[in-house]
Amino acid sequence: MVNAQSELMAQAQALMKQKDDIEAEIRKAEDELHSQNVGMTEKLVDSNGFPRSDIDLVVVTTARSNIIRLKNDHKAIMLKIEETLHAVHAEAIAEKQKREAERKLQEEASGTSSSSSLSTSSATQLRSSEIEEEKTLEPFARINSVAPDSPAEEAGLLQGDRIVAFGTVNAKTTNLFPSLSQHVQSRENKPIVVKVLRGESTELHSLVVVPRKGWGGLGTLGCYIVPA
Repeated sequence: MVNAQSELMAQAQALMKQKDDIEAEIRKAEDELHSQNVGMTEKLVDSNGFPRSDIDLVVVTTARSNIIRLKNDHKAIMLKIEETLHAVHAEAIAEKQKREAERKLQEEASGTSSSSSLSTSSATQLRSSEIEEEKTLEPFARINSVAPDSPAEEAGLLQGDRIVAFGTVNAKTTNLFPSLSQHVQSRENKPIVVKVLRGESTELHSLVVVPRKGWGGLGTLGCYIVPA
């Protein structure tokens, strides 16, 4: 199980490297647009319908196409990172529970033959209880706004999302918003699993946001979080 956890961590690190490479390519393409004094939405023809003479159309169209493709790649890689981190978390819980079960068995001078089945069952029960607990948690915050091209937007967070868990922070956390701020600061350039309720649905959505500076706006998230 330790080997499985190590392999999953290696996969997560490799995926994070891919994510960083994609983000670097996006920034490069955005710089190419900025060099032409255009963004993603400006018209490329003049008022008479002719191609604009003040920009390099090849550079602009290529950069825009690359940004669209890369942002789709980024969303896909963030989903893979989320799935891998959940798997790492599950393996860690199972391993911890296995060690505790084995320790108890040793203390009780029981045979080790039943250790594996007992620990696996305990780990499964613990994970199930955690999932059930998540379902009972109330949203403690709400996304009031999301800045364009921000880490929050890249993660898929939307205005109106109600936050049930932001990493280790949830409605049961003391000093909620100071704790949330500290948690975000401690996870700069590291993934955080955010669980939200969206619209009228009662289904939890799991997203992965990576706080970072230098994305072009204020803060490291690019979203405004208010009490639920």
